[in-house]
This record gives sequence, structure tokens and C-alpha cells, in this order.
Amino acid sequence: MYGAGLLIKGGVLRQVKAWVAVGIFLAWLPGCVTSPVYKLPRPKPDQTSCIHPSKYGQTLVGVAISGGGSRAALFGSAGLESLAKLPVGTPTHSLIEDVSMISSVSGGSMATSYFASQKPPREVPILTPAGDLSEDYRTFFAAFKSTMDKDYENPLLWRNISRLRWFNPAWTARSLAEYLNQQFLKGMSINDVMEREVRGDIPRLLINTTLYNDGRRLVMTTLPYEEVQYDLFKDLQRSAGTSSRSKAVDAMMRAKWASLQSVTAEKLNVDLCPMKLAGAVATSMSFPPVIGPITFKVEGEENYWHAGDGGLSDNMGIESLFFTVMKHLQEDSTSRALLIAFDSSFPFAVGSERLNHFPEGFTLFNYDYGRIPGIMEERALAYRALFTRIMAEQGVFPDERRLKFIQLRHIDAVWKEDMSDLPESCRKEDVKLTNPPAVTRRLSSVVTRLWIKSDCDRDLVTTAAAKLVEGKKEEIQKFLQQPLP
Repeated sequence: MYGAGLLIKGGVLRQVKAWVAVGIFLAWLPGCVTSPVYKLPRPKPDQTSCIHPSKYGQTLVGVAISGGGSRAALFGSAGLESLAKLPVGTPTHSLIEDVSMISSVSGGSMATSYFASQKPPREVPILTPAGDLSEDYRTFFAAFKSTMDKDYENPLLWRNISRLRWFNPAWTARSLAEYLNQQFLKGMSINDVMEREVRGDIPRLLINTTLYNDGRRLVMTTLPYEEVQYDLFKDLQRSAGTSSRSKAVDAMMRAKWASLQSVTAEKLNVDLCPMKLAGAVATSMSFPPVIGPITFKVEGEENYWHAGDGGLSDNMGIESLFFTVMKHLQEDSTSRALLIAFDSSFPFAVGSERLNHFPEGFTLFNYDYGRIPGIMEERALAYRALFTRIMAEQGVFPDERRLKFIQLRHIDAVWKEDMSDLPESCRKEDVKLTNPPAVTRRLSSVVTRLWIKSDCDRDLVTTAAAKLVEGKKEEIQKFLQQPLP
């Protein structure tokens, strides 16, 4: 009986300890399932702002880097390296010196934030007298690509577990911001970004996010709000003369166009300057229900704003950049513009092939979260392509002498028939890539995650970026060398 009593008492003690553990867990739980709310300050009247107008020369060069997780970050870093190697102008210099603005969404924002925080100062030569990449920039780009190639997913998972954050994706966004800050952003603020922009060390940054409240694009940038607002109707009036639209139709069109324009922190009456760059990047990368959204409230206001993935409807990151460039062309503050988009969006057709041979719909454990916004983006891209083409043909948008757009998709790289340009890492794999279509299929299947699966995938992505820039080298140089319009 004594032994039995000990067993009973021991069992009760274990049960009590278990309930205490559950109580502690439940005490932690509300903080984990409730979204963190960031309280952002208003600008102070007597405070110097980090928002500053731009000053561009006769030619404006803009670069966009798409979303696509680590694939996009790595593709963007290799693309910027290839632009740095590209000689242009007289005297000869690197094209990267002429880049005025750089826009990004989601995974591409990892690349642009690294570039903004780690790029050597403007006085450091990019090219040697012989036209090669300088030692400083070889070191910089090697570290750049290596950092973009790291596994960010497992550290993010363990950070969530250790801090009991896995119940709410908004806390995952917090973990992502913390980890990016720890890895390479090192506390850099938007004000620090502004100081580098003013010194001429880096281009102007446009980090794109989406406001889930009303669907508008929120751009984290030090550009004044007016600079990202393009007046389409001013160019329509100039091109078409007196409009025959009724007042009702004109009002409807203006309202719809306004909904497509970018919003900035300045417009929301937020002091962007003290914000950590890592927070802006994490917001751009937030893809519910996996990560985010970020919830914030402006000091003294009642509304809650919910911001997340910048790639909704425009995963290229080109739209905000395009409107900003169009504003400068419209006001003749620049004579011509070259836009280069590094687009490593996951190919929509890949999902189609998978679903064509899949007998079930989406289930809890076999759910392609990116497919739904992918459908919306695919249709938005089709409408955007038709709209821009018609506007160009009608003379509303500038012709290619004033505005040139080059889209570089990772799946469009051209590979040699004899596979002599195949990376060595791919030759060591069990399943051999024996022809160019096989290489393209392999590139198409590189998943959108915060890691790269293999050395072969990694090398294919970086090689594709170099090939694409090399393939457009003459076209870029010719555009920049021709007389100003």
C-alpha cells in the first residue's frame, strides 16, 4: 500500500507539473496568436526628413528585381554583378554607375537591401583600366551571392520555435526581420539609406509592399510622394487633343487610375526615417498565410494598416518604377530612360503542368499557396501588356528612342546545344541535363523557398543571369550611345 501510495502521489505530482506547464504555455499563447502591432511616429515639424527629391541626368537607368524567394535574391545579385561588368559610355565606365533607381519585391528585396547596405562607396572603382571588375567589387559580389544563397528558412523556423512564434505568421515576419538584421543589415535604417543615396553610393531604393486594407501598392522609399505619381491624363490630353469622354466616364477613369498609383509612407503621414531597413524588406517578403502581414498604426490615428507581399499583381517590381520614370519623362526632368527587369518569377506554366496530371484539388498538406495570386498576376500581366502596347501605339507613352524596357527572365537564357556551357556542378548529378530544353525545365522547377536546393540549381540561376545580360549587351550599349531625342 505504501508503494501504491507513492505511485499515486507520484502520478498526481506528474499531473500537477503537466498542468503547470500547460498553464505557462497558455499564458504565453495570447502573445503568440495576437499579431504584433507596430506604432509608427508622425513626422515632426522641426525634424529634418530623409525624404529628398531626386536629381537625374539626361539618361535615367532603372533596375527592377522580381520576387521569388532565394531564387530571386540570387538571380538579382548575379544580375547586378553582370551589369557592373558591362562597360558603357565615354569615358568607359560600369553601367551600374548609371543606375538611378532600383525597385524590388519580396525575395528581390533581400538582394536590393544587401546591395544598398554593403555596396562599396562611389569612390571605389568598379572596373579596372583594362575593363575587368576591380578586386573590391569581385570581393563584394562574391559575398553578395554567397549571402543570398544561404538557407534562411531553417533559422527562421528555429527562431519561431525558440520564441513560441509559430502560431501567427505575423510573428514569423518579425523573426524574418530580426534574422535579416542579424545576417547583413546590422541595424541599418531608412535614414542610413538616405545618407548613402545622397552621397551617391547607391541608387534610390523602391521597396514594394501591398496594403491589404485597400489593395494599393505601398512603396518604402525616400522619394517624395509626388515623384511616384504619374498623370496619365496629362499625356492622354497631349496625345489625343480634346477628349470626347463624358464627365461620368472621365471621373470613373480618374478614380481607377488613382487606385493604381503608389502610396508612400509620406502619404500615410508616417516618419519613415527611423524604420529599420530589415522591417521594410520583411514586409515586402510577407506572404500570408506563411509570413505576415505586418500590422502598423500611425501615431495619433485609429486605423490599423496591414501590409505584405509586394508582388501581388506585379511580381516584377516594375510598375512603381515605370510610373516614377514616366513622371520624369513627362516633366522633361530627364530625356530618356532605360528599364531593366530581372524577372525570376516562378513560371505559371509549371503549375499548369503539375495540375494537368494531379487527380485532386488542393488539400491541407498539398496546397500551392502561390497558385491563387499567380492566376491574378498572370491576368494582370496580360492586361498590362495590352495597355502599355496600345498606349505606345497611340503615342501616349514614349517610343523606344525615349523609353526602352528590357525584361530578363531566368528561363529565357540560351544554352549551347553541345552543353559546353553547363555548370560543372550539374555534370556531377545523377540525372544528366543533356540538351537546352532540359536545362530550361530544370530552371523552371527551382522552387520559391528561402533556400536553394542544390549546387546545380544555384549555378544555373547565376549563369542564366550572366547569359541574359551578355545577350542584351549590344542593345543596351546602342541605346545609351545614340543621340539624345
